[in-house]
Parts: sequence; structure tokens; C-alpha cells
Amino acid sequence: MKEEFEKLIYDFLSGNIAKKDLHKLNDWVHASTENKKHFEKLKHIWLLSSGHDTNHFYAEGAYARFLERIRKKEVTKRKDRLVRYAGYAAAIILLLVTTTLITNVFKDTPENLLISEVYAPRKSKLKMKLPDGSVVWLNADSKLSYSEKFGRNNRNIQLTGEGYFEVQHGEYPFIVQTDSTQIRVLGTKFNIKNYSDEDYMKISLLEGSIALSGANKEYIMKPNQTISFNKVNQIYTLAENADYAEQWINNKVFWDEIPLLTISKELERQFDVAFSFESEGLESLVFHGSFIIETNNLEEILGIMAETNKFKYSIKKNKVYIFNGK
Repeated sequence: MKEEFEKLIYDFLSGNIAKKDLHKLNDWVHASTENKKHFEKLKHIWLLSSGHDTNHFYAEGAYARFLERIRKKEVTKRKDRLVRYAGYAAAIILLLVTTTLITNVFKDTPENLLISEVYAPRKSKLKMKLPDGSVVWLNADSKLSYSEKFGRNNRNIQLTGEGYFEVQHGEYPFIVQTDSTQIRVLGTKFNIKNYSDEDYMKISLLEGSIALSGANKEYIMKPNQTISFNKVNQIYTLAENADYAEQWINNKVFWDEIPLLTISKELERQFDVAFSFESEGLESLVFHGSFIIETNNLEEILGIMAETNKFKYSIKKNKVYIFNGK
């Protein structure tokens, strides 16, 4: 019985599940907590694998390789809990497995589709492959969702937070839906920053071409362009510069005359802390600089910024207090 549903789970993850089997899998997942946990474990393995086998001509062999990945995970257990990325300094380690929460949620939709959600919580980043082969990086406190029909009759996803995309060419356009805009892609590299606690959204195009639609307007973006959208006044601003837009995937941040309030929100997500300002004037202080985000260098970053004598700070547990420096 367990093997039967492992095959259905594989069919779902690879985008090849039949409608009747989808309902069968849905009923099985909801039948018990144990079934839900087993589904989540297998999808966790799928998402964190180095690649996904989606070639229909080799479906049997692909499934066998998927089972082998499951077996290896069960044997090694927690030996591979830290994921190191080539080219990073030794101290820059993303706790991808231990700190990244991947949620797999069955939801009822008007089309009765199965919706998959992937969430990267604070203090983490997540790299994954979508069923069509496109690569997505999710920054801290970001969520991506898509239906079980993704790659078969659409390539539509929803994003909250920040994501960097390397989109594969495909039969269907790649569409990213946010709360205020829609980005239509045919094959490209781009970055979207759209956090709910910030009053702006920023789209940066590195390669290819995308069509940005929102507020009854459409923009065709070219490489090395960035469009900022003010959610309050609904105004778009175009800049001929997309430098550093995707550097967060390498743990780098670059602030070019950025208000301290905006910087604090970035640091809150990266270090899972909360900022408290003594006055509103401190929130509007602007800074310029670049930093490497490591696992425990929040105080180092604040120390360098505080050397400007614009503010002082103190850290107590997970709370950062910013007060006047004079």
C-alpha cells in the first residue's frame, strides 16, 4: 500500500498524475497525520535533490532514481544537514535543510486543483527546481505556490517575498503573479522583491525579456533594467541598472542610499530579530555599503554602520534597539 502511494506522490511531483489518481492521493494524505508526514518527507527529498527526473520516456528509471534518493536520505539521516555552496567563504553556510521550512499544503480551489506551497522562513534561503526545470531561489520569509497542472497546461506561480528566477524555455509562458502585478516570461533571469510589509515592489531583469502588467499599464523590460512600483501611489519608476539585484543568493547585500528602516526589515528577515527605533528620525537615516550575510555577523554589520556616528545600538536576545548617536 505504501509503495502504491509513493508512486502516486512521484507522479504528482513530476507533473504526470492523472485526475483520478490526484483525488485518490488527496484522500490518502488527509486520511491520517502519518500519511501527511510521509508525503511531506518525500516532497522535501524531491525539492532538495540536485535535480528532478521529468523525462517521460524514462519514467520508470526516473522513479527508480527517486526511490534511491529516498533510501539514501533514510540511511544518512542527519549526516548531511548542512549544505555548503562552492565559492562561499567557509563561514558562510546556509542551513538549508535545518532552517528551511518546506510546507506542502492541499487546498480546495475553484478548479479543485492541488496547490503546492514552498516557504523559506527567516534566517534561511531556499534553492529549488520547478517541474519544468526552471530554477528558483527564495529569500528569507518568502513563499511560492503553484498548482499540480504546472508544466502541463500552464506555468503560473504566485510569489510573496523575494525570488530570483532562471526560467527555462517552454511551451507555455512563465507567469509570476504578485498581489499587484503580473510578470509574463518566455525565458530569462530576473529578480522580484515584493514583501507585504514594504510599500514598494522591485523587479530587476538580468537576461531575456519580460512583460510587466499592473495598474492598467504594461512595460516590456530589457536586460539591466529595474522597475520599482510604489504600492501606495501606484507609480512605476524605471532605472537602467539591475546591478546587485540577485547577489542575495550569494549572501551579499548592497545598499545604495537606503533608509535605515528598509535596511532593518532586511536584517530582521536574515537574522530573525526585531528592530525598535527610539525616534522616527532614525528610521529615515540613509546608508550606502555592501555586506556579507553570515550566520552570526549581525553585530558586525551594525557596528560598521554605527561608526558613522549616526546612531547607537544595543542587542538583547532577538531584539535590536536603535537610538540617537549624539
